[in-house]
Amino acid sequence: MSDIFISYARADKDKAELLANAFSRNGWSVWWDREIPPGQSFDETIENALNAARCVVVLWSKHSVSSRWVKTEAAEGAERGTLVPAMIDHAPIPLEFKRIEAADLSGWHGEPSHREFDQLIKSVAARIDGTAPASQMRPALGSEIRSGHWWRKHSGASALTGGLAVIALIFLLQQGFFRKEKEPTNAQHAGQAASIDEPSRLGRRAVGRNPEGFEVKPPPSAQASAAVMNLLAAENGGHVVVATNDRWPYTIDGDEKTWQYIDIGVTGSWAVYGFKDDKPARFDTFKVLILGTESWNLKEFELLAGSDSPTGKFESIGKFQTDNLRFFKDPYQAFKFPPVEARYLKVRVISSHGFSSVGAYEFQLLGVLES
Repeated sequence: MSDIFISYARADKDKAELLANAFSRNGWSVWWDREIPPGQSFDETIENALNAARCVVVLWSKHSVSSRWVKTEAAEGAERGTLVPAMIDHAPIPLEFKRIEAADLSGWHGEPSHREFDQLIKSVAARIDGTAPASQMRPALGSEIRSGHWWRKHSGASALTGGLAVIALIFLLQQGFFRKEKEPTNAQHAGQAASIDEPSRLGRRAVGRNPEGFEVKPPPSAQASAAVMNLLAAENGGHVVVATNDRWPYTIDGDEKTWQYIDIGVTGSWAVYGFKDDKPARFDTFKVLILGTESWNLKEFELLAGSDSPTGKFESIGKFQTDNLRFFKDPYQAFKFPPVEARYLKVRVISSHGFSSVGAYEFQLLGVLES
């Protein structure tokens, strides 16, 4: 069991190491190195270290505020009452954590006399000793304004700017500016309103050995208005037929917020997908959901097609490679290839962007079922 678990983005490793050394000098044990030895499960190792720690120190930065992994660790610490956040630059803290007081270490370079670092040490000690207050949350926004607490840590121009920001936020809330829009229907998610030769639905061509510029045409047996669908979606009859482990079904469960690790192993890991009523289908685009830069994201993979049996002969469609980035217009990275007619699609995972396992969110396959 470690006293402290430090959550941070890989780009902030130097600052995390500086802080870990400072904690160690205070006599605390620290878990912070995310380098997992080969053969060990990354997610289980992280989870065990997180659950065992008495205090979770999260380093907020321009890199970590967009990291789903860091935000998950912060949420776990907040739920258990062990979270102690610190800002290492001036990036806006994610909305759900703004009411938790954070130490400002943007100007800290290791000196023990730094005022904010001293406050951080006291907060950490309170969590480890079990003397921290039960609730970490700041007062609600309205009570902060009425009591003037939002003003207490600011002065001069910065205080005026903060006051104007609070007033603007209240106005936007009253006007319903942050009201959640209606979720798109399953049909919209599946791309059912598009035509197979409509280029705007085929997405971005990603880096890889897939051909460029291939013009997609509907099969002779299909009408020109045949609808493109996500053949792997459960509502469209998509399913996993056979796979190397039981985590593959999560890649087509429609949940875009959670992921599962798929161990690569020596020879790789693979799954065979079937379509509605085990019918053959015609398809030309495979899509991978990438929500941000993470070392466990899927990197290289191979697509294969077959019609004999789920364990029979498969022909390679090609090997492809994702960009380790989030594309905000459409976070699904699309990979085009000449149209293929087959009963089964085989996906073989080859590598991640850094770890021994791949964290997969969602896969999609665009095409039409053969009649």
